[in-house]
Amino acid sequence: MKFTITAYAGEFGCAPQSFYTVLSGQAPRIDLTELAPYTQFKPAKQVAFTQSVLADNRIDRWQILINTALENSNLIESSKHAPLLMVLPFVDAKFSEMQAHLIESVADILPAWTTNPNSQYYLLGSAGFYQALRQADVLLSDGMELVVIGAVDSWATEQGLLKFVSQFSDYSSVVLPASEGAVFVVLSRQAQGLEVLSCGMDVVIDRHTPSGLIALIADSVAKQTAPMQYLSLCHSGDESLDQVGHNTLSAISGLFDANTQFFTPQIIQGDIGACYSLLHFLVSYHHYKQHIWQGSSLQIDTSSLPYVGTATYRWFD
Repeated sequence: MKFTITAYAGEFGCAPQSFYTVLSGQAPRIDLTELAPYTQFKPAKQVAFTQSVLADNRIDRWQILINTALENSNLIESSKHAPLLMVLPFVDAKFSEMQAHLIESVADILPAWTTNPNSQYYLLGSAGFYQALRQADVLLSDGMELVVIGAVDSWATEQGLLKFVSQFSDYSSVVLPASEGAVFVVLSRQAQGLEVLSCGMDVVIDRHTPSGLIALIADSVAKQTAPMQYLSLCHSGDESLDQVGHNTLSAISGLFDANTQFFTPQIIQGDIGACYSLLHFLVSYHHYKQHIWQGSSLQIDTSSLPYVGTATYRWFD
């Protein structure tokens, strides 16, 4: 699978109104912020939001983020006939009414994209990106000129902050800031871009033995002639949450060596939920295009349990 990014736009809590700093990896480490609206959530004082007011609900916040991300770009106008493959937070299929409501909230404010008959939604958290990327490849291979992949997520509601805190074993272990983001990339086929050597997702039932993820990565590594030059991992700082990544790395020989560079983007970005994998795809593209990276890179996404995913990238021209 080969992709060229022709345009992009985004907005993130860790660098409001300054998407390029996130893209370049130059955004400063997030400082802990105490804001008046969050005083009832003492352990959740680690926040990085684009506006310092809690939203009434997720839908309102998503729409604010999407509009802010797109307001200074011509992304919609330049790709208005393209389908949108939208990555959204995980919602179990048994909550079909909620799923429909979340999809409608995006469709309402992005009609130029969402009315396209090929537009799809992936309510699987960040790991849904890997399904979206495969579908983008299918659409481009079928002759479509442009495909848009988008993602949005936010913890900036009372319910969201409570859910964020509940992920951790105890309040004192909340070490990763709750954050938010919206990102959109326009993909095409051109003579230069990012080649996706492998791409897949799976469900983790047992954090100690994430067999599906291990198999996906082991298959990718087997096709490589050398260890990965760059390896990106999800990292919350809480051992119980990071267990899947740790156990996966220890189970695969030949994945990395002393020259491999490790990255933990969440330490800078905060927990951006469903946006994580798409943003890393865009950051990887930028690093290769700017000749910051050379060789192969592996992205492991365990940020949206129970769904996990992985992709291997390299540059082509």
